[in-house]
Amino acid sequence: MRPLAAVAAVIALAVAATPADAEERVATEPAPFTADTYGDVVAWSAYDRGAGVYRLRVQRGSVRVDPPVAPSQQAFDLDVGRGPDGAPLVVYARAGDVFQWDPATAREQPLAEVNTAADESLPTIHLSALAFARGRRVYLRRDGNTRRQPRPRFSREISVEELELSSRGLFAVYRTDIVPTCCSKATLFRIAGGRLRHVFSVPSGGANVGRVVSPSVLGRNVFFGRTNQGSGQGNRFFRYDLRSGRLFAARGTSRARSLTWRGDRFLMSRDGPGCLSPPQEPTTHSCELVLTDAIPFTRATRADVRRTRP
Repeated sequence: MRPLAAVAAVIALAVAATPADAEERVATEPAPFTADTYGDVVAWSAYDRGAGVYRLRVQRGSVRVDPPVAPSQQAFDLDVGRGPDGAPLVVYARAGDVFQWDPATAREQPLAEVNTAADESLPTIHLSALAFARGRRVYLRRDGNTRRQPRPRFSREISVEELELSSRGLFAVYRTDIVPTCCSKATLFRIAGGRLRHVFSVPSGGANVGRVVSPSVLGRNVFFGRTNQGSGQGNRFFRYDLRSGRLFAARGTSRARSLTWRGDRFLMSRDGPGCLSPPQEPTTHSCELVLTDAIPFTRATRADVRRTRP
């Protein structure tokens, strides 16, 4: 869960000589990973090259912790959100089941009420509500009930790529084939009040693959990225005003793997030239977790504004 409060002192790595708006490096890892943060807690995956597995890593304030939980064969599908008591909780998928880890008690708990013989993924938490994907469908558990959520009506194959639960609703990124032999489209939707609302779409074509990266909600705005692997064009950060429908943009990067909005900047998991999956020998620690510079949003171009229309 992306943060719903002002920036907390979650990353205590700045030094006095560093300008307030300078980029800060939080961590480096030898393999790609996603990260998330809420309050004073940051969580990400750390690749253990000797064992060939990923381990959950958490930083609370300035203290880094390696939770004693079972490792994963893939980087964790994880989310840090506001738990039922308002404190940060880490939820993640491992081997097709959903778990939570409580930084306050240092305890792991399987979420048996949603785990089935099918594979659950992309968990996201807000207060007492939990959303997740099961196959190509999205579910929301609230008040003891698990309900399947509406999805767009596509005639082609569909997949779920991103989920984010917030006080403004559930945000989901779906991918569908436009032309089965070449092209696809990633679309960000807002699910609220039982309705599906289009927010933004990113097409792909030929050798270019476009992504909507990590929707993150603060107040009336949803923040996200767009990456284009292939041509290298059109990489942007966006702020979308849910009330007015206005779109604002800033220069982004094709290397963004995950983003979480932190007041005036992003916590970003970023791939580097030597960031390989799986990592090979010799490897350099070029998969980075950084707190970016402050992001200077301006009005988006007309071409990007058209992407907000169904």
